[in-house]
Amino acid sequence: MGRYHYFTSTLPALVPGAAPPFSPADFLFHAQGVLSAEDLHELSLVLDNRAGEGTSAFSRAWAAADAQIRNTVARSRAARRGVEAKPFLHDHAGYAVWLDRAVSDALAKENPLEREIALDTARWAFVDDLATRDASGLSAVLAFAVKLALCARWGAMGEEKGRKKLDELVGTMEERAASTGAVSFK
Repeated sequence: MGRYHYFTSTLPALVPGAAPPFSPADFLFHAQGVLSAEDLHELSLVLDNRAGEGTSAFSRAWAAADAQIRNTVARSRAARRGVEAKPFLHDHAGYAVWLDRAVSDALAKENPLEREIALDTARWAFVDDLATRDASGLSAVLAFAVKLALCARWGAMGEEKGRKKLDELVGTMEERAASTGAVSFK
């Protein structure tokens, strides 16, 4: 516990929704030579969304929470569509009642953007709690990595990027429609 005092003290504060100070890949690079080989591997797994393959208590807990979040989302979507959710559910250890409630509350929001913000807020809160268990150890480093990935996800979004993506999608649909003789979207 607490073997990365200096490293964790140099990590910048992250703010949900704000642009990250550096990329997750840069963070992994900067962690080389600081973290042990085993801990660097854990960090790599967390950054690659493969925490379930990790061996640390943080990785196991985060993978379980992520599965719980995804399962709650799958159940909600299946119920709205009138299909069975079971094929989309994943086993996980443990169960956090507050997390399930936060995800359910997020899914009840009308606005898709508000829904995504609320889901990521729940993720952020969960890893914050995990980090407090070892505030200057591997848990703190891995929690920072998850939060950095969340910031990077939001940093990659934006109105201009969204419009560009929409234009690309509409263009692709128009090309397909033209090639099949279907009606144009204009």
